[in-house]
Amino acid sequence: MKRLLFLRGKLKGFFFFLHGHRFFSAHIFSFVGSMAALSKWIQNHKKLGHNDFYSFKFDYSRREQLFEHVIKQEELDNAIDYLEFGVSKGDSFRWWTARIRHPEAKFYGFDTFTGLPEDWGPFKKGDMSSGDSLPEINDTRFQFYQGLFQQTLLPFLATFDPSRKKVIHMDADLYTATLYVLTLITPYLRSGDVIFFDEFNVPQHEFKAFTEWANSFYIKYEVLGAVNNYYQVAIKIR
Repeated sequence: MKRLLFLRGKLKGFFFFLHGHRFFSAHIFSFVGSMAALSKWIQNHKKLGHNDFYSFKFDYSRREQLFEHVIKQEELDNAIDYLEFGVSKGDSFRWWTARIRHPEAKFYGFDTFTGLPEDWGPFKKGDMSSGDSLPEINDTRFQFYQGLFQQTLLPFLATFDPSRKKVIHMDADLYTATLYVLTLITPYLRSGDVIFFDEFNVPQHEFKAFTEWANSFYIKYEVLGAVNNYYQVAIKIR
């Protein structure tokens, strides 16, 4: 064992000395590794109550079917706290306020409303902007928090009461934003809380952030459903 560790250390030293990054793309190897991890995760979570895997056609409206399935199964049409990270023009936020009619339900939306704060795949910084305009929502039970999550989430959590059942909609797209939110809300999560992911099968963003978070905090969870080949996924904290 000592000899093996010695040889491994020598090989690492030679790699660094020869500037191995010039011959091997860290991005490519990281992407392939993330894809393999995602493929394994999917294989381990195929038997779900609501799943369209494998589908040859992407249909964004299936997301609402997943919402409905989870609402009925988990009895969410109640006095819940709904937190959405990545509101943009408010399509999903508007859907939830219209669907959950309980008068004591509360809805909180977090977004810059000026687009992505950094590049995301083919999308560039500033894409997906709502023109710095907050969505118009025909409801009185909601509140928007404008700015980077790094600016708005801590002040919000300082006075947030986590005792009610929570539905958290992660539509932040980015690895950095997703990991930041999941990390900060961990102490506020309770058994039975539900988290939706809107771009889960992007291997180096939401999926990577989720798996690193779950592993780091020893999160126990149950997968409730998935649509569009795991692009949208719902989990429940156990």
